[in-house]
Amino acid sequence: MTDDLAEALPSDKLNALRLGRLLVAEVETSRPGCRAWVEIRPILTEADAAARREGWTRSDAGRAFRLVHREFVAEYLDSWDYDMGSSEIKQALAQDEAGLVVRLQAWGVSPEHLAYPWNTDYPA
Repeated sequence: MTDDLAEALPSDKLNALRLGRLLVAEVETSRPGCRAWVEIRPILTEADAAARREGWTRSDAGRAFRLVHREFVAEYLDSWDYDMGSSEIKQALAQDEAGLVVRLQAWGVSPEHLAYPWNTDYPA
């Protein structure tokens, strides 16, 4: 499965997820005047907290992930109230990287579109 993951997820994004970094992908909206993203949040453990206390970041190829598809009203994205009128479309858990790839495919999210939130307009 490791070779399949290398083909399914760009290596820099796979490494980011293993390090516990949040990634997002902008997706189609269900209503006009909105923008939507799928958020992939690696689930951190006590081992991650211990590593952080020691000043380092732990890589884990066995992480689980929480996925959330959210829509935001575009006119509020640049304000403090960016979540006004926002809605959560769906959420899911992926128990491992293989499950994450399956979820992304099912939700129509291309791994090439994964990005760090600070490189997007995602209000994280």
